[in-house]
Amino acid sequence: MEKIRAVNLGGWFVLERWMSPALFDASPVPIPKQCETSFVTHHPDAATALAEHWRTWITTDDIRWLRAQGINLVRIPIPWWLFPDRFPAEYPYHSPLAFLDAALDFIAAEGMRVMLDLHTAPGSQNGFDNGGIDGVLSWHLDPKNVDVTVAVLGEIAKRYRDHPALHSIQVLNEPHWTIPLQFLGEFYDRAYAVLRTILRPETMIVFHDGFRFDPWEDFFAARRWKNVALDTHLYQCFNPRFHTMKAEEFLHFPETLLPDLERIERTIPVIVGEWSLGAHRIAFDGTREEFERRFARSQMDAYGRLSGWVFWSYRIAERDSGWNFRSLVERGILEP
Repeated sequence: MEKIRAVNLGGWFVLERWMSPALFDASPVPIPKQCETSFVTHHPDAATALAEHWRTWITTDDIRWLRAQGINLVRIPIPWWLFPDRFPAEYPYHSPLAFLDAALDFIAAEGMRVMLDLHTAPGSQNGFDNGGIDGVLSWHLDPKNVDVTVAVLGEIAKRYRDHPALHSIQVLNEPHWTIPLQFLGEFYDRAYAVLRTILRPETMIVFHDGFRFDPWEDFFAARRWKNVALDTHLYQCFNPRFHTMKAEEFLHFPETLLPDLERIERTIPVIVGEWSLGAHRIAFDGTREEFERRFARSQMDAYGRLSGWVFWSYRIAERDSGWNFRSLVERGILEP
């Protein structure tokens, strides 16, 4: 398959306050938390604010620009509340479905492909803002939550199976590391069985490693699944061990991951579905820009040996950030 060189369109259809703080701060009523659930339950006119955000956060011009940089795919995080008539939610969510339809159309018109990534689940699969609701981790505690998740995946597949932009569907983003692997594997079995019967054979199905990479080698080796990939997210900022590394050790760290990554690649294609230049301040004999250029090249060289990588994210409100792909390219730090 063609190697994936991709960018996440984060913060578009699943809000994360740190990515677009002005949207939260503009509310006439304070939004206490960082997630979309807090936004829709406190903003007095969330529907209007969200529609304007969906219309303007990513446009055709952005897709055209990405295409010009050699990017061949965009990963779009989407929420589980896309189909409110079929799957009513406890909170007053607003579905971006019409805007998602339009997005796939203009992305296809620009000759790009899309990975639809189910980024949230009822009850939340990780308790993070990116899971739709801060501080809640109950997806795996109620069988109805999993039933709804599988059903939503089926509806997504039915709606977009023949769309020319559709490259892949990711069944769930970042299930928490405390969710038992057996439970997660059983969900993956169900999700694959539903999606594979609906999707075209060439449409890829993507599974996240749940922050535990090695155990999936045996899981996928035991299954004769077609056109699947394993997604792992490799950030060098959240684990405290990265804060105390010397610069050279830090910059060479992606290379040290390759033996395990390439070993599992022999069983299932591996995609680094999220990475960035986000990093703690590390003593470096040079400028911050020089450090970031080397950090970018180190990751692209390592992850480029796999089936693909997807940078997080195309844009955030802060321009001079290691998370802002467009700014990094325009400043000459990242050269895709």
